[in-house]
Amino acid sequence: MSDSQQVRAVADVDRVVDCDAHVTEHQSDLLPYLEGPMASALRTDVDDSYGYISSFYPSAGFLTPVNTGKADATSVKTPADVREGMDLLDTDTVVLTPTQNLYLGCVQHPELAAALGRAYNAWLLDTLVDPSAGRYGACVVAPQRPAEAAAEIDDRADEPGVCAVFLPSGGVNPPLGKRQYDPIYEAAERAGLPVMMHNAAGTMLLSFPNLFQGFDRYLSSHAPVHAMQHMTHLSSMLTTGVPERFDVDFVVQEAGIGWVPYFERRFDHEYRAKREDAPILEKLPSEYLRDQFYFTSQPVEGTGDPDYVASMVELMGPDRLLFSSDYPHLDFDHSAELFRAVRSRLGPDAARGVYGETATAVFDL
Repeated sequence: MSDSQQVRAVADVDRVVDCDAHVTEHQSDLLPYLEGPMASALRTDVDDSYGYISSFYPSAGFLTPVNTGKADATSVKTPADVREGMDLLDTDTVVLTPTQNLYLGCVQHPELAAALGRAYNAWLLDTLVDPSAGRYGACVVAPQRPAEAAAEIDDRADEPGVCAVFLPSGGVNPPLGKRQYDPIYEAAERAGLPVMMHNAAGTMLLSFPNLFQGFDRYLSSHAPVHAMQHMTHLSSMLTTGVPERFDVDFVVQEAGIGWVPYFERRFDHEYRAKREDAPILEKLPSEYLRDQFYFTSQPVEGTGDPDYVASMVELMGPDRLLFSSDYPHLDFDHSAELFRAVRSRLGPDAARGVYGETATAVFDL
């Protein structure tokens, strides 16, 4: 069988890795894992009929169309749940990411945010992570407390199945290039773990930019928010030289693909005119993006126009693209959707890279 025949379909890829497979944790799952002062303050054995233990995670109050997705709304809390999603999507390995803790960066109580991150990691490792079954996890940290985040990375780095640091970047203020976050990047570099950055639609109303607080519909918020917040953070990180100062890979999640070629060209254009604003950089911003930043595929916009999708993949570089599903969220992508859109121009080596080989290297799976 020729090399090209071996990758005529996703099923021909030896190992399909889903780089954004969500679990659906609730704060009630995390309460038993809280430690220290938060454990006593938020005891799980008290009568909460008054509603004292309210939601720790802020909400934008959207009418979210959870029942209008590509499959029935479902929970992912058990190994069987994860296996069901893997079978549905024809994946072999998953990097598990949170749902409720996408909003961790907007939790108003910094100590509580750090405690929730630790509790989530303990719950995830206790409940779901099992490398022998293809289930890996990312260590969630609270950006509100960088020193505690660094300590959590140090504590979890050697846990079997921990393959990344997860930085819930949605609504994080100030943006992630500020020096206060350096301990997180230092710890990730020390651990040899990539840093995943993931936004959430509602966070644009909860924190920054203030302009978006006038958005009152899910549609107008969800369409631009992931890419726009990522561009904000990446602009900050490049200007302050984060990828120059730290030997760390970054995985930018759930914003589609078309914005990437635009952003790197736009930022290069601005940098050439204002190099003094980013004196730490030793090369073009696009070179850092190409060397240290990877981008997950979902949601692949424009799958009805294969030429567009293929062109965007070629412009950004298929060696930087990682397949992701976003399952079980309402707009998840099946593993075959991206492949169908680009199969006429995506060669066998690129297909193997997008669907598993690049992720295997980045996450050291």
